[in-house]
Amino acid sequence: MKKITSLLFCLVLMLAAYAQEDMQKVNIGVRLGLGGSTLMLPQMSKASLGTKGYNASQKMQIGGTAGVMADFMLKENWSVQTGVMYSLQRFTQTQSSVYTDTANVNYSLSTDNTYKMHRLRVPVMLTYHTSRANNHLSVSAGLYADCALSGDIAYDASAVVTPQHGSATKYVIGGNFDPFKNDRKYLYYNIADDSHVGKYNLHDGQILNRFDVGVSVEAGYYISKMYVGVQANFGLLNMANKGYFTTNYVERNFNFNILLGYKIN
Repeated sequence: MKKITSLLFCLVLMLAAYAQEDMQKVNIGVRLGLGGSTLMLPQMSKASLGTKGYNASQKMQIGGTAGVMADFMLKENWSVQTGVMYSLQRFTQTQSSVYTDTANVNYSLSTDNTYKMHRLRVPVMLTYHTSRANNHLSVSAGLYADCALSGDIAYDASAVVTPQHGSATKYVIGGNFDPFKNDRKYLYYNIADDSHVGKYNLHDGQILNRFDVGVSVEAGYYISKMYVGVQANFGLLNMANKGYFTTNYVERNFNFNILLGYKIN
């Protein structure tokens, strides 16, 4: 992570020095976009928890992105793009688990959690332009470094607890917390049809890791100073903090955007 981030930072510094030598070869523009995101669950994560009666699925919600991009023209039709992009990522994650503990108490848990993340991304991409004319197609690929500024998980769950020799009790559980903060996180619960609310400590520390690096791919079309494109970002690092999740559990960032841009110079 640190090596890739340092490499991206050095590339940005080199491009900045290059820009000072020949500003006519640098195009500055702004980008806005809408898209979706999720935390992908690889098959290894599903397999490691499936034996415990665990299932999970994600559903994307509309988010957005905005920022400034610089296009450093190289020889012929090649350029290097970099910039700073803010993104709002939103999605829901549904989970269910059914298991029995060593005391033969049966637990049935279902959750419907809503995620919201504010992230800052610095990409460095190599771009091929089909032409130097005002109207042309471009294709880009490269790496990015990404940092979560803040986030929120709205936790909404229900649990049914059934002792070996007894009747089932249904609990309603909820709460909100920032998964990136290294603080104490609480949830609140009550027995169904009972107004008394209890409180318990979910976890002390981060639930999701703040930093990520990944691969970006993009394709777009320039119409004079306007730009229309599509972009996808694939995270390479595990976002699930091992202090909260099992060591075999992996979640990786994924998001895509439909972009509109304007070239300032």
